[in-house]
Amino acid sequence: MNSINFSEQVGQSCPITPDLVDSSLTRIFSIFTFSVIVVYVFTPFKWLMFWPMVEFAIRVFGGIKFSPTCLLIKAGLDISHVVTKKVNAGPKRFAAKIGLLFTLLMSLSFVLDWPILSMVFGIISLIAVGAEAVFGFCVACLMYTYLKKLGLKV
Repeated sequence: MNSINFSEQVGQSCPITPDLVDSSLTRIFSIFTFSVIVVYVFTPFKWLMFWPMVEFAIRVFGGIKFSPTCLLIKAGLDISHVVTKKVNAGPKRFAAKIGLLFTLLMSLSFVLDWPILSMVFGIISLIAVGAEAVFGFCVACLMYTYLKKLGLKV
C-alpha cells in the first residue's frame, strides 16, 4: 500500500523544524488511535477515549519520547527491524495538538452528557486519523503547511 506524500502535493519545503520523527511510528500510533475511536463511537466502552487523550497530552507537553504507547511501538519497530523513514516533526507536533483538542472535546462532551456532539467530534476524528492510518495522509499536517504559508505560528 503506497502512502500519499503530502509534502509533494503542496510543495512544502523542509526543514520546517530541525527535529525528525519516524513516520512508521506516527502511522502505527494513528492506527491505534483510529481503533480506539472506532470502539468509542460504535460501542458502549466510552471510557477508552481517555487513553488517547492522555497520550496526546503527553506528546504535546512532553514529547513523543515520554508516550508509553509510542515507546511500545518504537520497541516493536526496533525488534522487527523495520526500516525507518524520518519526516519533519513540526507538522506531526501540530497534528498531535489537533488530536489532543479533538479527544478533549470528545471526552468533555461525553462527561457533560452531550452524546451527539461527542459523536460528531468522534466521526471527524475518525476521518482525519483514518486518512493517516490507512493512506498515510496527515490532514493536520496539510493544514499546518497552509497555516505556515499564511505566516501563522502553529
